[in-house]
Amino acid sequence: MRVLGRLRLSVASDESTSIERQREAVESWSQANGHQVIGWAEDTDVSGSVDPFDTPRLGDWLANRADDFDVIVCWKLDRLGRDAIRLNKLFGWCIDHRKTVVSCSEAIDLGTPVGRLIANVIAFLAEGELEAIRERTISSRRKLRETARWPGGRPPYGYRVVPAEQGSGKVLQIDETISHRRDCPKGSSPCECPKAHAVVRRIVDAVLDGQPLGRIARELNADGILPPADHYRVSVGKPPATEGTWRTWPLKHMLRSPTLVGHAHLGGVTVRDDQGQPVRMAEPLVSDDERELILAELDRTTGAPRERAQPAPLAGIAACFFCGTTLTLTTNKKSGRVYRYYRCPKACSSLIPADAAEELAETTFLDDYGSRDVTERVWVPGDNHETELRAALAAFDELSATAGRMTSRAAQDRLQRQLSALDARIAELESTPTREGRYEDRPTGRKYRDAWEQAAEPAERRELLKRAGITIRIGISGVGKRHQNNGGVWHAEIHSPVPLDETASLEERRKHGVPD
Repeated sequence: MRVLGRLRLSVASDESTSIERQREAVESWSQANGHQVIGWAEDTDVSGSVDPFDTPRLGDWLANRADDFDVIVCWKLDRLGRDAIRLNKLFGWCIDHRKTVVSCSEAIDLGTPVGRLIANVIAFLAEGELEAIRERTISSRRKLRETARWPGGRPPYGYRVVPAEQGSGKVLQIDETISHRRDCPKGSSPCECPKAHAVVRRIVDAVLDGQPLGRIARELNADGILPPADHYRVSVGKPPATEGTWRTWPLKHMLRSPTLVGHAHLGGVTVRDDQGQPVRMAEPLVSDDERELILAELDRTTGAPRERAQPAPLAGIAACFFCGTTLTLTTNKKSGRVYRYYRCPKACSSLIPADAAEELAETTFLDDYGSRDVTERVWVPGDNHETELRAALAAFDELSATAGRMTSRAAQDRLQRQLSALDARIAELESTPTREGRYEDRPTGRKYRDAWEQAAEPAERRELLKRAGITIRIGISGVGKRHQNNGGVWHAEIHSPVPLDETASLEERRKHGVPD
């Protein structure tokens, strides 16, 4: 008979059952019974809970090469799977296709009625063992996180796994290794590729500057920065995926994770000690204040329309002069020519020709702001105890929400201790004078006219306006349809979080020959 040898290894729970040991068992059985091994269905890093038809190697044999073998031989029945229903599905397939299954260590031959009965009993027991493995794994991971140890698996981007300096186990450490670009000839010296934690810092700064996640992902891909999964593959000596890219959802998941500030968590919920304080698993990549700003920015942009790959020069800057609604860009094609217009979603104004609007916006901005200092909005953190107070209040609310779900006495007692400790800490912090964090507009040492002229691309000029918090209101009024001899009445004005110095504006206008 033609033998298909089945080999499977699940790294999480089957480290003692090597592939070599399984192979030897299958070969010995085949030689003892005068059969020939014609192939191997070898699946490593595949859990026993996976349907045999969905595994990479065995699934391919079952779907595409059924005529090439007569019997499937495995070391133990659980090498085929640990789910009784899915194993019965495989057994039924074998009977329909005139195949049989043999387990070497358990002396099971599916070709006999007794063998099928024993196989079903063992499959049921294997499924029970799988559930026990799952429960032990979950409990072990929970305990490791409560002791600030890394439970295993791929570390969060920006961190790497290292042996603990004190005690056993492993911990997370800020990743100082190079995150090589795709086109980087590794081993060259010097290498200008950034470190992994520096990439996280770049992403955080971009989010705090108001850049949408879609644009951040596009720029990371354009720069050839490896995404987290590929960076990890390279760090363990494997080649990166050929089509791995940065995407919006993983970026959002990374930025929302408590690991960003070094906190241990389970399923996104922060793990806390008996005092209700977060368990610190690693040094933070960002401060608590920065994380609050990041979460606020992500909440603000949730549900917002996606930015185009090449946004209009005034996208997010131009607003309707009459109602203040953000203008959108629209295009019309006529006689092979493309015409661009800005339009108010509420139709307060006639369609505004984009070229004229952008020229008017530039002229108005430079006339009013050209001589002013370029400013950037900077977050000034409050006193340390203010941040700690907000964190304590958030922790109290988070733990209070779980009170109704506690059923065991031990869990209720621990929750009460955590809440009592937090309540005492909140009372202490509330009695301390606070100074709230705030934004400040600080000069950068450049004038807006110089910065505008140095910005070569429209996107750079648009970013200059956005960082300064400047918007430009534009509109056209006038009766009748606009045509060559009736362009309507144009309106434009600048809006800024910092009041305009009228004297400086007047001097700037006169300097460039603009009438009062």
